[in-house]
Parts: sequence; structure tokens; C-alpha cells
Amino acid sequence: MSGRQFVETLKQLGYPKAHSLDPSGLEWMFECEELVPFLDWFCTNVNSANVLDAKELEEYETLIKSGEAVLDGTQLDEAVKNLISAEEENLSVDDLKKQNDQLKRDIECSRKRKQSLIQKRNRLSLHQTGLTHRVSKLKTVESKAKSQYKKCLEQTQADNTQMNNSLDDLVKSVSQTTILYDRKGEVSDQNSHVTLDRPTSPVFLSQLSQEEYNKTEDKFTQELTSYTKRLFFEGIAEMTGQDEGSRYEILEVSDPENLLVRGEAEEINISECKELARIQAFYPKSEAKRINALMNSKQANACVQSAQDIIQSLKHGDFGRDSSKLSQRINEKRNAVSLVKREIAGMAERDIPALIQESTASQVSKILTGDYNLKLARQDYFISNQDKILNELILQRSRNEFLTMAYEVEARNHRDIHRLLTAVKQLLYTQLKSYKDRMKMMEDPALSSTRQQRGTIDSRDKFSTNLHHMLCSEDREDKKHLFLTFNSLVQGADKLRQKCSSMKINRIALEEKQEDKLKQLEKSLQMSEQVVYSGSSTTSGQPCMTPGQLMESMTQLEEMLRKLEQSIKEVVKDLEKRKQTLRHDTLLCKERRLFSHFFINPSQLNTLFDELSSRLQAQKLH
Repeated sequence: MSGRQFVETLKQLGYPKAHSLDPSGLEWMFECEELVPFLDWFCTNVNSANVLDAKELEEYETLIKSGEAVLDGTQLDEAVKNLISAEEENLSVDDLKKQNDQLKRDIECSRKRKQSLIQKRNRLSLHQTGLTHRVSKLKTVESKAKSQYKKCLEQTQADNTQMNNSLDDLVKSVSQTTILYDRKGEVSDQNSHVTLDRPTSPVFLSQLSQEEYNKTEDKFTQELTSYTKRLFFEGIAEMTGQDEGSRYEILEVSDPENLLVRGEAEEINISECKELARIQAFYPKSEAKRINALMNSKQANACVQSAQDIIQSLKHGDFGRDSSKLSQRINEKRNAVSLVKREIAGMAERDIPALIQESTASQVSKILTGDYNLKLARQDYFISNQDKILNELILQRSRNEFLTMAYEVEARNHRDIHRLLTAVKQLLYTQLKSYKDRMKMMEDPALSSTRQQRGTIDSRDKFSTNLHHMLCSEDREDKKHLFLTFNSLVQGADKLRQKCSSMKINRIALEEKQEDKLKQLEKSLQMSEQVVYSGSSTTSGQPCMTPGQLMESMTQLEEMLRKLEQSIKEVVKDLEKRKQTLRHDTLLCKERRLFSHFFINPSQLNTLFDELSSRLQAQKLH
């Protein structure tokens, strides 16, 4: 039974507006179980033979208005029987044959109808059996779904409890964090109804005042500046600090601009060079005078010693009294003294000036060594004092660096806390939005468990309406339906399922076809490899594109080229070795040049021999 059969029955009965009715709009009547039996009887039994037309109704009304008796009930049944029996008695043979044929046709039609009803009963029985089997399965599925629903409900409740606890912990944590950053009175948490007092002292380093520290550092810098000015002579403090001593730099003693520290100002260097030149010029005279003075001193000392010896001899009576012996001793002494004087005069003329000239360099080195020792002492003095200043500056910078590092670590922790709070905020916004979307979706009538079972789709059910438009978009005609039914939605879903199954079959066929193509391609590729590699057992190398004889000749040629290259390298190596020998042995180089002139340029060889002969003659004459 369907709306189309109902409309056809109305058309047979002559209903005036039957052509304007939409069969799909009347499907909802057949979904009501109470109306289905009546609609089935109406569509099956009611036809034009047992329904009065308009003319017959007019005659009946005229009969009633005329006042004549109208038979009904048992009287009408008896009148009909009498009429039938009278008609049967008056029937002829032909009429009986016709009636017999009509009855046979009616019997045959009744048998066919009986057979169709039996088949329909069997189908309905099978359908009922299937429905019963499905209902029995649905009970298992329903119990399983209920158990799953119960588990999901318990899990949801546990998750909800955990979420509430997490939110409470989060609120407390955020409240405590807010208290740490707050410096104005008390902070109240209205959600958890917890009131906490802020700490009495600052918690973070950034909350502390740095004025006292800055004043102390400024005072230290000023004292260090004044100490530097007192420690070094005038001009050093300006070299070690800039901007009134607020910044210190290491004094580089090798810088030409800082020659004052080393005693190497330009005027001092010029004067020292002049003094060194004067000392070098005056040194021979002074050294000669010094030697003469030493000689005179030694001579005087020797005379004094000799006189002392004579006096001692006279005192002890050891001094000789023989005049001849004394005269002889005096002459010997005079001869020895004259000999010594001659030797001294010779040394003074020849050896002493040369020795003095040689000792000039050592004297200059002694002077320079003393000067450098003085400069090194000065540099050590300044370096030691600089080390003291540098230690104090390093301590000051270490304090500053430690404070900066502490600030950076604290700022990093602040940034981490800010990122965490931002992530929590974003996560809460996302969860709130998801919750609102779920609540909005749950308000859809299609998901309501209390909605009535009906055949038509509710206009407020946007989900089912949109699903109907998607599935039944191809079957919709230009006319608008008054109602959207679930049967049409099921039909559209069946068609979509059929299309999906057909697409799967087509996909399987395409995959098989593609596999066949791939097999053909692999076979063609194997044939191509056999052709390209000439039936070799490996395809990892290069394909054989040339004949075998040519490949053998090319291999021999490559071997010859390799040997030739090795020979050339050996010849070059031997040549380099000979060149190295010639560079180290000049005589061998000259000999080689002479041999080359002998074979290539004899005239040049003769010229060289002539030059050598003339040079030998000149050396002999010299």
C-alpha cells in the first residue's frame, strides 16, 4: 500500500481533485498502524461498481421525496432474492451460457487473486520472520548499547568530577599567582569563595627598589676614580677612564699613545738617542784615560810596594851593602822598566784602541740594558697597580652581571608563567566554545529522545531536512513538496548505498585493470632490459651500447693510456729530481751549462774559456 494506489482509487471513484494530489505527500497516512487496515480495505474493495454515482443519488432522493415506501433491512433482502430468482427463471440458454462463462472467469480471477494473496502472505510471513529475527538481534544490541551508555555515563561523570577538581585547582593556582604579582591589599576569589592576603614583603626581585644599590655603586665608582688618580701620576687617570671616570679601560702599555707610562715620550726618546750618541763618541777617550789612570795607579801601587819591601829589608838588615851588586840590580830593573814601557807604548798604540773600539758595543748594550730595566720596573709598577684596579672593576662587574642574570632568570620565569596562563585561557575558551556548539547541536529536534514517531519530517528538524535535500536532490522535481517524508529519505539513502556499491565494483574493476596494465608494463620492461643488457645476468652496471670487439679495443687503449701516463709521471719525477740536484750543486749546474754550450753553441763556450783565461791572468798579475 502506498499513496500512489490511494490516489488511483480516488481517480477511479471520480474524486474531482484527485489529479492535483501528490502521492508522496500522502505517505504519512500509511505509517499510522490504525489507518492501514482501513486504507487497505478501501483501496482493495471500493470501486465504481459498489459506489453510487451522482445520478443514482438524485433518483434516490427523488424517491424519498415522493413519499413512496422504501425497502430496507430484511424486506430489501427478500426483495432482492425474489428478483434474482425471477430473473433466473426467465433466463434463456444463451444467457445462462454467458452467466456460466462469467462465473468461470470470476472463479479464475478469484483463484489468481487467491494465489497472489498466498504469495503475499508468504512474503509477509518471511518479512515478519526477518523482522522477528532483527528484533531478537536488536535486543542484544540494545542491551549492549545500554551497557555502553552506562559506562559512557559513568566515565562522563568521572571526567566531569575530574574537570571540576582541575578547574578548582586552576582557580586556586591562578589566585595564588595573582597574589604574588599583586601589591595592593587583598585578593578575593569569588568563584571558590576563598580570600587570601598578599604577602607582607615583596616576593620578586623586580619588586625591590634598586636606588640604594645604584647609590652604593656610584659611590664605589667615585672612590675608585679618586684612588686611581692618587695611585698614578698625572695623566694616568685620564688614560684609564673616560666620561669623568664612569668607565674604565685596560691600559695597553704597547700603545704608542701611552709612551708616557714607559718613559718613552718623543722628546725623551730624542734626548736619549743624543745622549747615547754622545756617550759612544766620548767613550774611547774616557776609556783610554781610564786605562791610563789604572796603569798609573798600578804603577804607583807597585812603587809603593817596592818601597815597602826595601824598607822592610833595611829594617831587617837584609838589604845588600855591596855597591856593585846594587848598581847591577839597578841597571837590571831599569832595563826591565824600559822593556815594559816599550811594551806598554806598543800596546797603547796598537792593541788598546782596538780593544776599546770592540768594547764600545758591549758598553752600549750595558747602557740599553739598564735603560730597559728601568722601563720594565716602571711597567711592572703600573701593571701591578692596574691589577688592583682591575680586580675591583671585575668585582663590580660581577655584581652587575649577577644582578642582570637574576633579572633575566626572573623575567624568563615570568614569561613562562604568562605563556602558561595564556595557554590555559585559550584552552578554556576553546572548551567553552566546544561546549556551546555541543549544546546547540543537542537542541536539534532530530536528536531529541522525546519526539513523536511520525512519517513526515518536522520543519524545525534542520538536520533531517538538509539530509533529505542532499540525498533526494536528484529525484526532486521543479514543484515543491508540501511535506518531506522519512520514506523518501530512506529511498534516497538506498539509492546512495546502491551507487556506493556500484562505485566499489567499478573501483575493483579499475584496480584489476590497473594491475593488468602494470603486469604488462613489467613484462615490457623485462624485455627491454634483456634487449639493452644483451641478456647479461646483472643490470646494476651500465647497459651494453657498443659491440664486444670495440669494447675490448677500448679497454686495451685505456690500459695503454694508463701505462703512458705512469711513464710520463716517472719521467717528470726524474726531471724534477735532476732539477733539484742542479739547484743544490752549482758546479754540476755549471758543468751542465758547459756541456750544453759544447753541443749547441760552441762559440759561446770559446768565449767563456777566453774570459776565464783572462780572469786567471789578472789574478796572477794581482
